Amino acid sequence: MKIVLLRHTETTSNKYNKADSQIDAELTKKGWEDANDLIPSLQKLNIDVFIVSPLKRNIQTIQPFLDTLDNPVVISNELTIERNLGNFTGTPMGAFQKYCDENKEHKIFCKPKNGESIADTYERAKKLLSFLKEKYNNKTILVCGHKNFLMCFEILLNDLDITDYYKFKPLKNGEIREFNI
Repeated sequence: MKIVLLRHTETTSNKYNKADSQIDAELTKKGWEDANDLIPSLQKLNIDVFIVSPLKRNIQTIQPFLDTLDNPVVISNELTIERNLGNFTGTPMGAFQKYCDENKEHKIFCKPKNGESIADTYERAKKLLSFLKEKYNNKTILVCGHKNFLMCFEILLNDLDITDYYKFKPLKNGEIREFNI
């Protein structure tokens, strides 16, 4: 099985350095341009199945490529949704990490009010990997998702410890990474 990770292209929240979390943010003009620029790279991958978060920025990112295909298999999967930052949604990037530091809480296990921890997001990544192995074991799968979820998923794919999360380099908007499982 080959898994291709793609982080959605730039959103309005990304542009203004806000934590959009599970807000259904739109792509910016640059985000749409970058989505179109992904077409040649995605064409080389021979993708069998597209797994996307239910948030529209993900389908918007791959839609220009999907428009070049006949009957692509596209599955919206709740497991891939961005980490829920609860009361910190819409705040400046880094506000929640600062909160954890100020309260001397471990940033991996610290859970915002009405939200989820990095450890919770990692558990969803485990469930997605099990699902993919069960349903699409001999396929090339593109997972188009979000920074925090994709970081957790990549840590899992690399068989690393989730406590190394903040040492890990996240995918940039529109970046692709490939893994053979």
